[in-house]
Amino acid sequence: MDEFETVEILVNSNAKTGRTDAFIISYTKLEKQVRRIFTYLIYQSPAFSISNYKNILEIIASKKYLSFANFIKGFDTLYPKSFESIIGRACYAKFLNTDFPRIREYRNKILHGQPTGEHLSADDLKKEIEIMRNWCSSVAESMMSEICYDGLEWNSFRKNSSKDLATTYKMTISNISALETFIETNMK
Repeated sequence: MDEFETVEILVNSNAKTGRTDAFIISYTKLEKQVRRIFTYLIYQSPAFSISNYKNILEIIASKKYLSFANFIKGFDTLYPKSFESIIGRACYAKFLNTDFPRIREYRNKILHGQPTGEHLSADDLKKEIEIMRNWCSSVAESMMSEICYDGLEWNSFRKNSSKDLATTYKMTISNISALETFIETNMK
């Protein structure tokens, strides 16, 4: 995947912090992927056009509590199928219940310059990177089949020309104010 090209360069480099840096970048990519999937879903509403993308991003940026889990929660609240049912129960459960909590804890420690207490080797970090990459790949394939967008492509602010997704949503988000209310009400 092109999205992980930088990660591959770092993982395969001789840089002392290559795998640590690749781990942090991988974590950022998996969080960004779920945010992009959510913004893509929002943008499918007929109420939004290219003139609204900055407003959508401003609202999301203003909500400091939004994270990986919040974007999945927003997706599940809006879309008729859950993230879990699209990705597959086993993959979803393993990642969210086992892998993600451990990876998030490592990320928090590493990002703040603290020891993880796990004595992680470069090979250990490489395994965690592979877990994140596999998750992103599974999400990308499943979401591409379901909503025609994988969350890895750069532009999440584009209309889906083959499906009218917004007609299937559990609720209508009719303007920017309604989006802010949706986030405040459903994504905390």
